Amino acid sequence: MSLTKRLAKSRLFTSITELEDQLAARTDTVHPVEISPKRFDIIQGKLESTEGSPPVRLLPCILQCLSGIKESFLTLAENPADPKTKASADFIQELELKAYALGASSIGYTQLPERWVFQDKAVLYKNAIVLSMEMDQEGINSAPSVACMKTVMETYRDLGRINNQLAAFLRERGYGAHAGHPLNGLVLYPPLAQMAGLGWLGLNGLLITPEHGPRVRLAAVFTSIENLPFNEGSDHSWVRDYCENCRICHIKCPPGAFYEDPVEHAGGQVTYIKNELCFPYFNAYHGCSVCVKVCPFNLRPYEKIKAGFTATP
Repeated sequence: MSLTKRLAKSRLFTSITELEDQLAARTDTVHPVEISPKRFDIIQGKLESTEGSPPVRLLPCILQCLSGIKESFLTLAENPADPKTKASADFIQELELKAYALGASSIGYTQLPERWVFQDKAVLYKNAIVLSMEMDQEGINSAPSVACMKTVMETYRDLGRINNQLAAFLRERGYGAHAGHPLNGLVLYPPLAQMAGLGWLGLNGLLITPEHGPRVRLAAVFTSIENLPFNEGSDHSWVRDYCENCRICHIKCPPGAFYEDPVEHAGGQVTYIKNELCFPYFNAYHGCSVCVKVCPFNLRPYEKIKAGFTATP
């Protein structure tokens, strides 16, 4: 039996599914709408595949990720019965200093549209503190490889820990909080992070950030704080025009899985990749990540690319 199948039969994994369902059954949560996307469950996809399984040496990190996901649900019971809804500017600054001290790369704020909650899932609050965390460049640049997969899984683990710690930080100060884990999240993070001002979606379907290009993982802490400094605009939209002229991720994609023209759906969701082509390669070759590796924003500073692209002829 493969490692993936053993994990899926474990009590740790099945309990996460039960906790997701319990949260979705509550009436005091933010629920999806008809046009919400369905989550592509990587673990379920691996179960349905006849090849590919994580190396055994990654098992401790995978178990730590799953434990972090479970913690994000179990700790919801620790929320105050009547959580505070207003925060001072000083507290927001304290929160940000805490996030950066824990290892976050960037932080932004937005309100969660129901359309970004995955079908059959739910989150506790609509006010979102969105975070990014850098993935080690050397590891990503080895893609596709076990070293790259290790880098990705370690970032999932570490960002999950940051989110759980920030949620605890908020609860200790009287606020309600729900840590959205970066692995198998309950919402579609890339467009949410774009709304929060952390970057812009590229033609690889990934968020391009000023700090580390697409070499990040994303997560969010959903909170009772209603007066977060929500993002009201972004100067990152030029990235889309740059991507239209570049398309190196499309050219270098080993299975040729990108749509030439991304498919736009009702509500603003955009599909960039043909899963039927991407996932078999992803599954067989250590989570791939070639599209991250070859992206110019991974290889050169964001501001230098912007200066060259937007310079007046």
